[in-house]
Amino acid sequence: MQIGNGQLALFWEDRWIDGRSVSEIAPALYSCIHKRRRKLRTVADGLQANSWARDIQGTIGIQEIGEYLQLWHMIEHTTLSAEPDHLLWKWSSKGTYTAQSAYLATFHGSTACDAWKLTWKCWAPPRVRFFHWLAHLDRCWTADRLARRGLQHPACCPLCDQAPETLRHLLLACPFSRQVWYEILSWLRVPCNPPDGEPSTNTWWLSVRQHTPKPMRKGL
Repeated sequence: MQIGNGQLALFWEDRWIDGRSVSEIAPALYSCIHKRRRKLRTVADGLQANSWARDIQGTIGIQEIGEYLQLWHMIEHTTLSAEPDHLLWKWSSKGTYTAQSAYLATFHGSTACDAWKLTWKCWAPPRVRFFHWLAHLDRCWTADRLARRGLQHPACCPLCDQAPETLRHLLLACPFSRQVWYEILSWLRVPCNPPDGEPSTNTWWLSVRQHTPKPMRKGL
C-alpha cells in the first residue's frame, strides 16, 4: 500500500510501512489489538494524535513494549498528502494487477518437473498420466514405501520374486517389466532399447526421441 491521505489503508492490516504490515514488524503487539479494531482503524485515524496506541489492550510485557517502541520510531515521521492511497501489485514490474501476473504468482516457490512434457503432453489416458506423475515423484505405494511407514508389505517383488520391490525395480528392472517393455517397443516398431541405466524415464525418452524417425515420435 502506497500511502497518500491514509483514508483507505488500514493501520493494523495493510503493508504500508516500507512494504510491511504491523503484524510482520510487531507480531506480539499486533496480538494485543482487538480484531474489530484491526478492520476499522485507518492510517489517517491512527496517526492523528497517535490514537493507534489506544487500540492496544490486554497485558503488556517486555516484548510488547520493545515492539511498541520500534513501531513508534518507524512511523513517527510519516506524513500524509492530499493524494489518495494506492495499491501496488508486487507481482508485476509496473505495480498494477494483471490476470497473467496473478496466474504466475500461484507458481511462486514451486518445484519444476523436467518430465512435464512426457507426462502431460502425450496421448495416454488421464489416469495413466496421473500415475506417471506419481511415479516420477516416487509417490507410488511400492513395498519399500510401505516399509518406511511400518505397514505390511511383501518381502520381494510379486512379479519376479527376485529382489525387493522398489518403484525403479517394478517399472524398469524387473524381468517381467522388461519383457513388457520389449513387447511394446517391438509392437510399435520403435528402434530402441528399454530404459535401464538412465537416471529417469525422461532422460531415456529425450535420448531415444532424437534417434526415432519423426513420424514415429508421437507413438514413442
